[in-house]
Amino acid sequence: MPYQINRAALDDFLARQVDILERTPVPDEVVQLVAGEDETLSADELRAVWLGAGLATHVGLALLEQPERFIRATASTA
Repeated sequence: MPYQINRAALDDFLARQVDILERTPVPDEVVQLVAGEDETLSADELRAVWLGAGLATHVGLALLEQPERFIRATASTA
């Protein structure tokens, strides 16, 4: 049986997660951890990494826990 991504469900989920992530500041512990590295990121670069990692984590966990939210079976065309 072929499968496809439920784009409407994924778009809605992503929009809600982006809203949450954009309101969430980078934790002080993360800032301190990065500041201790030899090559530090600027505050803007760290924020970008924080947003990307957060979004990837939210999507990955959602797919792992409830793949049926975003992946649906389609009718066979054969």
